[in-house]
Amino acid sequence: MGLTEFLSRRREEKINKTCLQIYNKAKKRRPHKSERDLLKIVLLTKPPFDYQHDKVIDSLLDMCNNISELSKIILDFSKPTDSLWQNRKRNLKFCNLKERNKNFFLEFWSK
Repeated sequence: MGLTEFLSRRREEKINKTCLQIYNKAKKRRPHKSERDLLKIVLLTKPPFDYQHDKVIDSLLDMCNNISELSKIILDFSKPTDSLWQNRKRNLKFCNLKERNKNFFLEFWSK
């Protein structure tokens, strides 16, 4: 196994582990929340997805039914060269997505 393959596998394991930890914590504390909301809380904690428009977030959530599928999507789309990073940088400057995220987190954790 080469260094690149080792680093790639390590990155995949780290992303899977982190996503699963966030998901399990949210599910344990808010078991009544929908699967989509549980997946969304994971997605909104993972850059570059945290500051994407609702259409992007919704389309990514439509692509998955469980945390394993979401982890794979996060892995596939979070490469440093991906255009989502450029969109994130632009969105942070010109959009009010911080407020959207704040409101979602408040609503998710408050009930």
